[in-house]
Amino acid sequence: MGLRPRASSASSSSALASVGDLVGTLMGLVHRRSAGGTLALMNEAGLTMAQMVALYVLDHLGAQSVTAIASFLNLSPAATSHLVDRLVTSGFVLRTEDQEDRRQKRIAITPAGRTLAARVHEERAREFASALALVPIELQRQFAGVLEHVVEALRAVPEHCT
Repeated sequence: MGLRPRASSASSSSALASVGDLVGTLMGLVHRRSAGGTLALMNEAGLTMAQMVALYVLDHLGAQSVTAIASFLNLSPAATSHLVDRLVTSGFVLRTEDQEDRRQKRIAITPAGRTLAARVHEERAREFASALALVPIELQRQFAGVLEHVVEALRAVPEHCT
């Protein structure tokens, strides 16, 4: 989210594009095999992908302004405000006054929203595990090792949402 490649040359930029393409292909292969559970959970809750991402942002970063959520979703503040309205109506988020500026509103995830985000995360993890079980165990181990390092490095990069 909000990460920019630190390409120092055309070759590193090309390598990043290649990795991005591979990750996209991997996700496509996983989704074609087993995305039904995740989609069923989202459909049952009446959520769009943008609404689900908003829940993930709020679950991870805590209460945010509509403007901050809009920047994460790459939507206009008006479209994000409508998206938040639907999440409030569904009981997945709360809208409260900002303690420092009462003209501003803060959006926070509710326990129901947090539970749904956890269920979707668990289902997506199960779907990925199911697809990766189709490759040889040694390749699974190698992939897990590399992925651990990538996740660790990405966690060290500051988020850009306030």
